[in-house]
Amino acid sequence: MVEIDSYTIYHSPNAYIGITLFNRALSGIPVIIQRRPICIPKEQGIMVADLLGSKEPPVKGSYHREDCIRWAEKFGIELHLITRELFQERAKRWITSPLNREELPARAYYAALGSGKESLLDQALFRAAWVDGLDVNEEEVIKHCISSSGLDCEHILNRAFTMEITQMLTHSMNLFTKAACPGVPTWVIEGERFWGKDRVDWLVEKVRSILPS
Repeated sequence: MVEIDSYTIYHSPNAYIGITLFNRALSGIPVIIQRRPICIPKEQGIMVADLLGSKEPPVKGSYHREDCIRWAEKFGIELHLITRELFQERAKRWITSPLNREELPARAYYAALGSGKESLLDQALFRAAWVDGLDVNEEEVIKHCISSSGLDCEHILNRAFTMEITQMLTHSMNLFTKAACPGVPTWVIEGERFWGKDRVDWLVEKVRSILPS
């Protein structure tokens, strides 16, 4: 069976669009998908670019917004981008939060593993961020996503902060770094990296080349 490591962050519109296209493209194809949501350690900043040791200039950021809108329209993906002002307002809260950015939603996802509803929660978290415009670093938003996925909110949040889940999150972060992932979304299959929403077709070609004919 073909195994794919899938790295994302819930607050990335590129990851949201990419994972939506990925789920569509791989539907019905016999693969094992290891979803590995990651977080951004506080000492490294709040942006994906910070995590990778770089910076995103405003010009590039504005282009990414335009590009995401075009992709969403082209592929019929519901997308509502938040304003730069709202992002900056949230960023102030993220800096003072005791948690790493994206840590709470990632922990919730790992806590849901084995329930059979982890995929529903994964989708709910992305929709909360990019359809409803909510901040998935906020506990109340996480609670809503958990409940709407048919999971027990208290159980998931209690489990989310156990040592087992901490180890899962740390393991995914270590694998992300070891694989030298250049950003999100990145998929890794047999050591080969596919980065970005525009590489889903190439990933599918790779999968088909491995599967027995």
